[in-house]
Amino acid sequence: MEISKNTLIKINEEEIGFGKPAYIIAEIGINHNGNIEIAKKLIDAAVNANANAVKFQKRDLESLYKKDVLDNPNIDSQGLEILLDVLKEVEFDKSQYEEIISYCKKSKITFLCTAWDKNSVDFLEEFDISAYKIASADLTNFPLIKYLCEKKKPLIISTGMSTLEEIEKTISFVKSNDGKFILLHSNSTYPSPIELLNLELIPELRNNFDVPVGYSGHETGIIPSVTAVNLGAVLVERHITLDKTMDGLDQSASLEPNEFISLVKFIRESEKARGNSIKKMTRGEILQREVLGKSLLCSKRISEGEVFTENNIEVKGPSKGLSPQFYYKILGKKSTRNINVGDFLQESDL
Repeated sequence: MEISKNTLIKINEEEIGFGKPAYIIAEIGINHNGNIEIAKKLIDAAVNANANAVKFQKRDLESLYKKDVLDNPNIDSQGLEILLDVLKEVEFDKSQYEEIISYCKKSKITFLCTAWDKNSVDFLEEFDISAYKIASADLTNFPLIKYLCEKKKPLIISTGMSTLEEIEKTISFVKSNDGKFILLHSNSTYPSPIELLNLELIPELRNNFDVPVGYSGHETGIIPSVTAVNLGAVLVERHITLDKTMDGLDQSASLEPNEFISLVKFIRESEKARGNSIKKMTRGEILQREVLGKSLLCSKRISEGEVFTENNIEVKGPSKGLSPQFYYKILGKKSTRNINVGDFLQESDL
């Protein structure tokens, strides 16, 4: 299935694509620290900021890691023991997800989730969520991607920590499986240095692969995400936290509630400013032009048949006569009428 850059992707009946306001996801992820009340406060913050959706993460650790690694994380790679300890602490059960999703419906915000494995997909399918996120770590996970494509729901695919060749292969694979998707440009460093964001890849990915492209940001500020929208991102995903100093893996690369409010506000103002490619004077400009604009007028009395020269015409305001753009065109022509000092030249004088 071919996906044109003009394709609109629907998530919970909201259209995402060119010509539409950027779809903004508040990525709660695991910033709730396994606390349902913190999760609800983060949902409230996203609603207050006018985000379109909140997103969580669902993992089945036994599906993701080998048993010996789960039993003893120290035997594999440095840092894995910290990751696994945190993930074990923050995982919500079915009743907690039911409560979260119900709270999202009550709050009128879309619930989304990253499914990290097939068991998590099956778990989330019981809630009939409207779209799935595929994490950067699973861009190359074809079995998981195929399984998600079979659910016939829109996919949001992050491209952090991957090569252009891998991205191309995944796009081709998703298309061959009739998947509808939005690609997200991303840098998977937490937090991401601004100078390494390479936002120019957003139009590059869109033009090279003819797919809708968004942005998943992990920088500490707001400006890059607004820039991403100006470069064509149809979706922006940013982590949200109650406090960047809280315990957790992603807190420092997240935005606090007031920052998220500013993010959405600046994106919406940026979209208004972008407007369209039609050059047309506004009413305010027309009024300014009348006051500040310039015209050609007579500096000396000119008789009928007299030649216009640099000695008898000049440029002065306001803009009520012939434009100074015709200054050199009228020089050397004979006047067809008598013109008094200070009178404006008119188009008929040409």
